[in-house]
Amino acid sequence: MKILKYILLFSFALALLGLVSKTLIPYRGGNEFLILGVLLMAMLIPIYSLVALIKKKHRIESAMMLISIPLIFGILFKLMRWPFGNQMTIIGSQILLLVSIGILIYSITKKIKIPESILFVTIGFCSLTYCFKTLFWPGSKELIIAAFLTIAGSLFIILKKKAVFSTSKIVLGIIILLFTLSFLTKESTLFQTSYIDLLNPESNHPEDYYNYAWILYNEGDTTKAKTNLQYAINELNNPDNEFSDMVSKNRDNYLEVFGAAMNMLNNNNWNTLDWPDPTFEN
Repeated sequence: MKILKYILLFSFALALLGLVSKTLIPYRGGNEFLILGVLLMAMLIPIYSLVALIKKKHRIESAMMLISIPLIFGILFKLMRWPFGNQMTIIGSQILLLVSIGILIYSITKKIKIPESILFVTIGFCSLTYCFKTLFWPGSKELIIAAFLTIAGSLFIILKKKAVFSTSKIVLGIIILLFTLSFLTKESTLFQTSYIDLLNPESNHPEDYYNYAWILYNEGDTTKAKTNLQYAINELNNPDNEFSDMVSKNRDNYLEVFGAAMNMLNNNNWNTLDWPDPTFEN
């Protein structure tokens, strides 16, 4: 059991390093750390939960980690710009919040592990806030403020009650840290760090500029959004762009979509993110 705990903590540490590389301090290998950490978590958390169920220890904590897996994958897919990241984040955050509220009600009824259950609800609320923030839904800024207040309140209660910090609680604390880092970092900064090389425009895929412009517009930076949308159009017509051959067969479709986006941007009503290639998600 101890070896399993140490490996589980190691997987969370890898994921944390990966997230830091994509949000705060860019360095090589960040994507690999994040992917490896999440995959290890996905494999180890069910095993840990099964052992906890058999030994009748930390069952509530392990259950919370188990139901967090869809959200963890959703965050990974969103950070890596893979398909279905939005859907997994929405479903995962709702499941986590609802189950955490159910656990809190159960704990209050049974008068057991109330401080820890408050921590679970905090994680559930943070997951909902992360969902609103990354999908640019109305009310996300207010939810971020409420999330920070909730985190501060829950930590105060836990420290005051002198709760025992088992491995599972430390892991859950790391989850809160992951969410906090996500809140502190703008989506545009994260995207630029991961996908945009400012010194070599020809090395960037036109779609990356297009995505970057969309994120900037939703963050309220219309001027930078226009600049990067124009970069998308310029690089689409640049024969020296590294991806020129790849996008050539869909160039007309790209130009149509990029041009429509520029018109909406000029009218300050860019409200859809369309793709000429149906394999990309909206």
